[in-house]
Amino acid sequence: MTVSGLATPYGFQDFPNYTEGRSAVVNKIVIHHMATTDYDSVPRIWKTREASAHYGIGQDGQIRAYVDEDNTAWHAGQWSANSSSIGIEHANMTGSPDWGIAQATIDASAKLVADIAQRYGFGQVVPYKNLFPHSEFYSTACPGQLKDKLQEISDKANDILTGGNGNVTTQSAPESSQAPKVDNRSAAIKEFQDKWKNRWALRGNFRIRTCQMQYGMYQVLTDDLNVEPNSWFYNGIPTGLLEDVSDPQVRSFEDGAIVRFKDDVNFGTIDEYDINTNSVGILFTGYKDMIWFDADKFLSHP
Repeated sequence: MTVSGLATPYGFQDFPNYTEGRSAVVNKIVIHHMATTDYDSVPRIWKTREASAHYGIGQDGQIRAYVDEDNTAWHAGQWSANSSSIGIEHANMTGSPDWGIAQATIDASAKLVADIAQRYGFGQVVPYKNLFPHSEFYSTACPGQLKDKLQEISDKANDILTGGNGNVTTQSAPESSQAPKVDNRSAAIKEFQDKWKNRWALRGNFRIRTCQMQYGMYQVLTDDLNVEPNSWFYNGIPTGLLEDVSDPQVRSFEDGAIVRFKDDVNFGTIDEYDINTNSVGILFTGYKDMIWFDADKFLSHP
């Protein structure tokens, strides 16, 4: 078992949503905010939500361990990132819409980042090289204000790594010296945004891989449209949105069945994109949660 000496186990792996072991070498840290001021609510919520993280930091700088570093927490929204990273949650000092972060939380984060970087041989901590915001791997507002604090966390961590106490001041880089952003959108996402103006329609049939009761409703996963690896939380399609073409009278939605979206929900707009996973997030009529699809599969489907 590997847990930072700075952390105290709390609700440690007392939830199902993580994977035993690692399929990749740890080479990065991913920063999150909890989107709540209730520090104690984590990790209780992971008993019913497909998510987890290795560590959490409270408003007073207390550090808790939730998942063994030798195991894969489900925090980045992308399997390859989960497999090669350690996820750190940060409790908020204020609620929506600001989701403020206390300075004590940031200072403790720098200490934990330095500890992890040293143990895994990262060398210098550098934003977007080995320290990332959650939004780099998944289309999300997380980590809120912490996205603008990555350099501060890095500077403090690097000072600690060289024998200091982390008490350093971060200087913002002049705007003229910042590198221009590269358009790394996939061809599918470019077409949705530039040609189709984020509109979509999906009228063709597709085959489901499996149907299960998840989060209080029957949902299906499909290899024809879903991002890999499939996740019930992000990719599950409620059967209430679908017609069972294979069995229209009984609506059994058996594994391998052919289905289609109902006529009143099979068109609309794309609400979010994730360039890193080449996926599109869609809100369907009459359904409150976003469902993510592979952009190439979605674009090529009739």
